[in-house]
Amino acid sequence: MCRYVEDRRLASICLMCGCQPNAKEGIAYLVKAAGQGHAYAMCVLGQTHHHREEHEHAVEWFTKAAEAGLPAAMFNFGILLDRGEGVAVLDYPAAAGWYRRAADAGIALAASNLCTMYTLGRGTAWQIMPATPSSTVWTLVS
Repeated sequence: MCRYVEDRRLASICLMCGCQPNAKEGIAYLVKAAGQGHAYAMCVLGQTHHHREEHEHAVEWFTKAAEAGLPAAMFNFGILLDRGEGVAVLDYPAAAGWYRRAADAGIALAASNLCTMYTLGRGTAWQIMPATPSSTVWTLVS
């Protein structure tokens, strides 16, 4: 038994540190923690599925973690929406919304991606004086 399992925040360490007999058992602990509402575990499951190119499952877990308020999950969910991975169609407006939430929470790469979306006019309405920050502001932030 892994000595870190007692702390569900560290369950993901079991996937990397070699103290678990296999990754399948580590995933089981993450699923258990996610089922108890632990947003970080949900995000790690999303990352695991994304790494395995199981994008539909990645969307499921990133959505749950993002809706629970985890900025890293907001950013990762935005990436999937921006690329159209695991979703039926590209959803630039939704991607921009999740990038904005992540950027507001301090994720610099989300601010950079939002800047790119403003610059390319993807999912955003380009305006000289928008009601929300323009790409110029997001460029300065990122």
